[in-house]
Amino acid sequence: MKKRILAILLVLSLVVACIPAASAYSNVAPWAKESVDSMYQLGFLPQSLNSADMTRRITRGEMCKIAVAVFNQLMGTPDVGPHSTDHFDDTSDPDICYAFEQGIVSGYGNGKFGPNEPLTRQDFIKITFNMMCTAYWNPTVVTPDPLTAFGDSDKISEYARTATGYLVALGIVKGSDGSMKPLAYTSCQEAITMFFRAYQYLENWMRQQNEESKTIEILNQGYYGISTWAILEVQEMQKRGMIPDCLNNCNMASPITRAQMCSIAVLAYEKVTGKEYTPSGTHFKDTDNPDVNAAYELGIVDGYGNGRFGPNDTLTREQFFKIMANFMKTIGYPREDSRAVSLGQYKDGSSVASWAQAPARVMIYIGAVRGDGKNLNPKNPTTIEEAIAIFLRCFKYTTVWIEEHPDGEESMTEYEALISDLVAFARSFEGYPYVYGGNGPNSFDCSGFVLYVYKHFGYSFSRGAQEQYGDGIKVTKEELLPGDLVFFSGNGYYITHVGLYLGQGQFIHASNPTRGVVIDTLWSGYYSSHYWGGCRIIVE
Repeated sequence: MKKRILAILLVLSLVVACIPAASAYSNVAPWAKESVDSMYQLGFLPQSLNSADMTRRITRGEMCKIAVAVFNQLMGTPDVGPHSTDHFDDTSDPDICYAFEQGIVSGYGNGKFGPNEPLTRQDFIKITFNMMCTAYWNPTVVTPDPLTAFGDSDKISEYARTATGYLVALGIVKGSDGSMKPLAYTSCQEAITMFFRAYQYLENWMRQQNEESKTIEILNQGYYGISTWAILEVQEMQKRGMIPDCLNNCNMASPITRAQMCSIAVLAYEKVTGKEYTPSGTHFKDTDNPDVNAAYELGIVDGYGNGRFGPNDTLTREQFFKIMANFMKTIGYPREDSRAVSLGQYKDGSSVASWAQAPARVMIYIGAVRGDGKNLNPKNPTTIEEAIAIFLRCFKYTTVWIEEHPDGEESMTEYEALISDLVAFARSFEGYPYVYGGNGPNSFDCSGFVLYVYKHFGYSFSRGAQEQYGDGIKVTKEELLPGDLVFFSGNGYYITHVGLYLGQGQFIHASNPTRGVVIDTLWSGYYSSHYWGGCRIIVE
C-alpha cells in the first residue's frame, strides 16, 4: 500500500516548504538555552522578545504577557482576556489588565503600572508566586525555605519574602554565590528560565492532583489494586457504564475470568445497539450465566467442546485477543487480519498460537495492544485492568471506524482506508492527558501527539510544531482533508500549536494540561481566529 503513496521525502523534494522564520533572540547563555527554546516553542514569549538580547532587562509589561500566556495554557482558557482595559493611566495593554484582574500583578498606585520599567528579582518572584496561586496551587504542600543560606536575605522586601521562601524551596529560584540579589534587575533569560521551571512544576503538580482525584474516585467506587497506568481507562469505562456488576469491588490486578469477559462484551454490545440482548437458551453444561450464553450466540466466544465453557477459568492474553477480534466483527468491523503488522517484531511473537495470530495483528494495528515494546506475553493471564483498558481501546477505535464507514470499506481505495484508520486511531486517544514533552502512548503534547499517530502507521517527520509545518504539502483551509495537520499561532508571529484534522471542520489535538486530548472546531472560536495553515503528510 505504501508503495502507492508518495513518500514524504519525495514530496519535499518537489515542494518548496514555506517555513516561518525562527526566533532571532540572541546572547543566550548555555544554562538558559533549553528553557528559552522551550518557552519559545510553547508560544509563551511575547513578540518583543522574539528578537531580543536575552541579557537585557525584562520589563514589567513583558513579564505580564509571559505570565498570562502560561496561566491561560494551564487553565485551558487561551481566548480569555480582561473585563476592562481601564485599570491604569499609563497602559491599556490587555495582558497587563488581565494579569491585574487575576491578581497576578499590582500597580504602583495613582493609576500607574510602569509597563516599560525593568523588573527586580523580588518583583519577578512575587509575580511568579501570584500566578501559581491563581492557578490553584496550594502553597501549604511545601515548607518554605528559611533563606538563611543567602547572605543578603535581609534585603528582601516584606511583600516578597514569603514568595521567595516558597520558590526557593521548589527550586524555581536558586540564587547564586550565596546571594539572592532581590533588588537587582532580572534579565530576560533569567526570567524565562525561572518561569519555565514554574510552568513545569505546575503542570506536573496539576497532573498529579488529577491522577490522585481519579484514584480516589475509583477507590470510592470499590475497586482496588489498580495500577497508575490503568486509572484513566478504568474510569472512562466506568463513566460509560461498561463495567458490569460482576466486577464490583474487584481487585483490578487479579486475572479476569472467561465469564467476566463475556459480561463486559455483552454490556458493550448493548451500548452499541441500544437494546438489551436476551439469549435464546443455555448452551453449556457448566454454566447458565446469561452473559456467557449471549456472548456465545453473538459469536464473541466459543466453548471448549463437550458442552464445557469454563466460566471461572482465567483468560490468557491470546484468548483475550481472539475474543476482542470476535467482538469487533460482531459490531461491524470487517477486518480479521492486518498485513501491516508482523508478530516478529516481538521476541515472543512466534509463540502466539496460530488461531490467535490474526487477532493479535489486528489488536496491534489499531493500537489496542502495545505490549511492553518487546513481548506480547500471549500465554500469561489477562488481568482485569488489562482487559478493561484494551477493551476500551478496541471499543473506541471500532465505534469511530464504523461511524465513519456506515457502508463498509469495499469501495474504498487503499489510500482512503489508510487515512480512515489513522483518523480512527487518533480519535481513540480522546481524553488522554497533556504533558509537555509527552510522546505517548499515555500522554502527549501537541506535536508529540500528531507524530505518535503518524509513526504508528510508519510515517515520521519533525518533532516540533514549527518544523512540522514544513514537512508536507501546504493546503488551504478550504482544501483540508481528514488526516491533514492544522497549525495555529497564539501570538500571530510563529506557530505555537498543531492538531490533526478529522473532517467536517473538526480536529483533534493535545490541547493543554487542563483539557488533554480533545476535539475542537476550526470554524469558530479561538482556533478559528488563531489558525495559521495546514499541510498534508500523505498524498494519494
